[in-house]
Parts: sequence; structure tokens; C-alpha cells
Amino acid sequence: MKKITLTLFVLLTFHFGFTQDALYSQFNYTPTYFNPGLVGTGKDFIRLSAVTKLQWFNLYKPYKYLFGGIDYAIYDDNGVNILNIGANVNSQSKGYITNTNITGIVGRSFGANMSCKEWYLNIALQAGYNFARVNPSQFVFIDQLNQNGITGLPSDVELFKTINSKNYFDFSSGFVFTYKKFMVGTAVHHMNEPATSFVGTPDDSKLPKKITSHLSYSYENVYNILALKPTIITQFQGKSSVVSAGAIIDYADFPIEFGLWYRNAIGLSNNSSFCLGITWKMGKKMALLEKGQYTSRIGLNYDVDMYRPGVKTTFGSMEVGMQKDFNLKKGDILCPTSNSGSCNVLFPWQFF
Repeated sequence: MKKITLTLFVLLTFHFGFTQDALYSQFNYTPTYFNPGLVGTGKDFIRLSAVTKLQWFNLYKPYKYLFGGIDYAIYDDNGVNILNIGANVNSQSKGYITNTNITGIVGRSFGANMSCKEWYLNIALQAGYNFARVNPSQFVFIDQLNQNGITGLPSDVELFKTINSKNYFDFSSGFVFTYKKFMVGTAVHHMNEPATSFVGTPDDSKLPKKITSHLSYSYENVYNILALKPTIITQFQGKSSVVSAGAIIDYADFPIEFGLWYRNAIGLSNNSSFCLGITWKMGKKMALLEKGQYTSRIGLNYDVDMYRPGVKTTFGSMEVGMQKDFNLKKGDILCPTSNSGSCNVLFPWQFF
């Protein structure tokens, strides 16, 4: 029994000490979670974003994720960026473990909002605090079992009896750069590699840095009816390496947008998924934006795991995302939030 209990202890220590970030397929609905460098880069002065995800929803304890964010771009009377600020709340529930992260973001943009150059650069720093908790009353330990099943008696295992929460600071940074019809960006999350384990030591429970790089392109046909926006994303965190590739298909005069993605974990054979998303665009069109741009949207995404554990076992994953842009000032929207005027550059929101 001691050997089994020790094995359980080791497995729990490994699981809790080596956590991975939530992976949202609808990254366009989680801009400041995906890359802090996207703070203040919405269609308008204020952008609200939210996503909820249910991973492997037919399992007894499916993974649940929830993201909510707000970012605000501040400009002077000449349309020059002064500051970009934002705040995120991210919650994860993995079985009997819950994790809530609250962060603030500060950034600044350059280029297109200074004499309307042909490039745009936004850099940002992010700082937050994480609250993790495990509910030990929901676990069944080895000494609570016999040949007939669960005994109903309390466990004598000391695991989590005195330590059932873990709080820590977390720091990240990122940038995005656009030039003509291309956008490239990089983000580094968990730069301080905080210790996350409930029962391990700081040396073996560090949360690895997550490095995200992405490249996007925007193509519109000559009649400005259809826009094709392909994106490639690479993410590295510890031993996890993921590549995602796909495109958003946007119709200017029709309030529908489609997304199709393929995701593969590098080095893990037969570990891939396809993602299909649909977005409904709503709200009045803004004064200075070209046709097809709406103030609000809501999207639904379905992930099909092709192998391990496979859609036959899990039924896949489901996401619902929402986003809304606000204009705090009356009248024209100055560069660089709009794509009109003398600024001959595409801004980050136009790649989503």
C-alpha cells in the first residue's frame, strides 16, 4: 500500500508541477491572452473580448476554460498613441483543480500613428497574479478503497491536508509588427517561470516559458467582396510544441465569417486536430471603416481530435467567443484605428 501511495504522490506532483496553458482555437477572440502585444489594437478605442471553452465535453470531469479581457487605446488630439492598457481574467478548471489568473497590460504603439508611416509596431508588458486551488475532499485515495470499492472513510494520506492552494506572480511580454499586408508577432509568457506545484519543490515545479510566434497575411479580391486571412502559429512550452495553420474567410457584404484550422503537436505522432469556426458579425458599421466591418461579433468553434484520445472517445471540444468594439469619441476615428485616411498600412485587427 505504501508503494501505491508513493506512486500516486509522484504522479500528482508531476501533474501539478508541470501545467500547460489553455489553448484556444479562436485566438482572434483572445487577442491579449494570445499575445500581450495586441493590447490597444482593436477596431476602436475600447475592445471587449470573451471566450469559454469546454474540452472533451463528454468526459466525467471535462476541462473548462474561461477568458475575459478589455483593452483601451489612448491617443492625443493628433491621433498619436500615448498609451495602451488592458486587463485579463483567465480561469481554468481541470478536474478538481482550479486556476485563476488576473493580469494587467501596458503597451505603446509606433509607426503608423506617427506621421502615418507604412509600418506599425506595438510592444507591451504584462504582469499578473495567479490563484490555484485543489479540493482534496473530491479525491479518492488508495486507503479509501477495498475489494468492494469506496469505503466512505476519511483518508490518512497527508497529501493536500495542509497545502491546498498556490499563489504566485507571473510576467509576460510581446510585440506585433505590421507592414503592408503582413503581420508578425512574438510573445513570451511566464518569463519568471514561477513555481506552481502544491507539493513539489521550486526546482522541479517551475512553469516553463511559453514562446508564441505568429505570421499572418491579408488578401482581398479586386472587388473587395471576399477577404482571405491565413495565419501560421508556433507555440513552445517545456516539452510541448504546437503548430497551427489555417485561415479566416471573411465576406464584406455578408455578416458571416468562417475559420478553418489544423493543429499538430510536434514530435507526437498521430496527435492532431481540425478546427472549424463560424462567426456572426453584428452592429452598425463604423463611419470611417470600409464596408464589411462590424462593431460586434459572436463565434462558435468545434475542435475534432483526430487521434489520442480521438473524437470517438471525447466528442471533441467546443468554444464560444464574443467581441465588441466601442468608440468613446464622437466624429471621425483617427489613424491608426481606422484603415481610411492617409495611413497606407493594415492594422492588427484587420488580420482577424
